[in-house]
Amino acid sequence: MKKKKSVVLLAAAMAAALLNGCQGADTSDGAKVYYTAIESGAYYEGWAAQLEEQALMRGLVFDVGYAENSVETQDAQIKNAVEQGCDVLLCGPVSADIVTELKAAAEDTPIVFINNAPDDGQLEKDRYVYVASDEYMAGQFQAEYILDKLGNKSEINIVLFKGPKGASGTNGRTDGLKRTLKASGKKVNYVFEDYANYNEDTARELMELFLKTGRPVDCVVANNDDMVLGAVTACETAGLNTDSILFLGVDASANGCQAIIDGRMDFTVYQAMSDQIVAAVEAAEKLAAGQSIKEIEGAAEDGKYILIPFEKVDAGNVGQYK
Repeated sequence: MKKKKSVVLLAAAMAAALLNGCQGADTSDGAKVYYTAIESGAYYEGWAAQLEEQALMRGLVFDVGYAENSVETQDAQIKNAVEQGCDVLLCGPVSADIVTELKAAAEDTPIVFINNAPDDGQLEKDRYVYVASDEYMAGQFQAEYILDKLGNKSEINIVLFKGPKGASGTNGRTDGLKRTLKASGKKVNYVFEDYANYNEDTARELMELFLKTGRPVDCVVANNDDMVLGAVTACETAGLNTDSILFLGVDASANGCQAIIDGRMDFTVYQAMSDQIVAAVEAAEKLAAGQSIKEIEGAAEDGKYILIPFEKVDAGNVGQYK
């Protein structure tokens, strides 16, 4: 989905979304669903488009607002949606630290959390649930690939680019990588590590700074594909032999998969965003009707999570994900 063409248009759209709440144009008798997204931009607008498509297929009324990383805006969006008669909320929390406030703003309205994980204690069976993939597994899969390819080395030098500080994806993927590598007993040196906030240009700039140190690197690992592609570009521009370095990401994005096909990247982890979206809307429909999520594929026994498996992607199977 294209980004807004100007700041003025974006502001107008944001104001409309905040005021409209659950007053979607759809006149069906289905439950009213409101999605408060972390911010605007291609990624979350893409989520919104697919969530809306799934909601309309189920006869639900759907509306969306973008919090632009503002706690105050997200709180106001939720309060307004509830006032407008929303039956269930889809919420990408701006921060996991504000979930208590978001639940208070929602009053008795159930919430399906997506995009950023609340603490487990904030979730409640069939009322406050989280739909995602197990972020730890993504990092674990990366570590297993590194150990398989570089297990013969006495030491492994790694450059690590992380997503936004404190984000559940950042924490889980980084933890899975580091714990799995540590458990192997292999000597691992993190020769450079920083937050690049899922941004390709930021990662490229940071990689350029690292390359000036002249320190050796065996592997570049990132919490998403965009960041590792930025690192690849920096290495190519610097004239490095990138065949001697492993490049690993997460998401199996279109660009990431193409980079594997082109031999510029080695490994990624497929996050089934479309499956998460289907599960999130199905959960929203059930919670709005006062039903349990237990029959949804991937639902945990505690009734608080729906987890969609990650999948490993390399040159051998990338054609399935392109």
